[in-house]
Amino acid sequence: MRHFVGLLFGLIVGPVLVLTTGWAFSHLRGLHAAGLGVLQGAGPLAVAGLVGVGLLVALAAVPARLTPMLPFGAALTVGALSVVSLVRMHLLERLPQVPGTEGALVLLPLGVFVPLVVVLSAPLFVGGRWLREQEGEELTEEEYFEGLYGDDEESAQAAVPAARSPRHRA
Repeated sequence: MRHFVGLLFGLIVGPVLVLTTGWAFSHLRGLHAAGLGVLQGAGPLAVAGLVGVGLLVALAAVPARLTPMLPFGAALTVGALSVVSLVRMHLLERLPQVPGTEGALVLLPLGVFVPLVVVLSAPLFVGGRWLREQEGEELTEEEYFEGLYGDDEESAQAAVPAARSPRHRA
């Protein structure tokens, strides 16, 4: 069930990535045409949108506990939009005009999203992402954090008395 839900979320994330990138591209292209820099006008907002796209891609592709179908659904959508833009552009031009559509229609046939499709498809081939932890083998909170701070605390406690000893004060 988690793979199906992940695929559905991925099918939503894909168009969000394309439209947000297209929206940022339109704003940055307008700034460039006006002779303004990235830090003027709506430039910081467009850059923030691109940072958001990067974060969304990282959050979909990197966490090992997520199903690999989420990034694959996004890759499927973005790849399909790229292919349709090359083969039948008139179909994409019939879509409703929402913010970002104009920029996305410029970027899609250029192949800008192909690296994104590759990155989002990669988790599909990582075997550990398909498995869920066994119900009986779940770690308790103490077991999870055990050893995480153990070595650091011991070395920090050993360093504190040495720093306070009169021998080391000069």
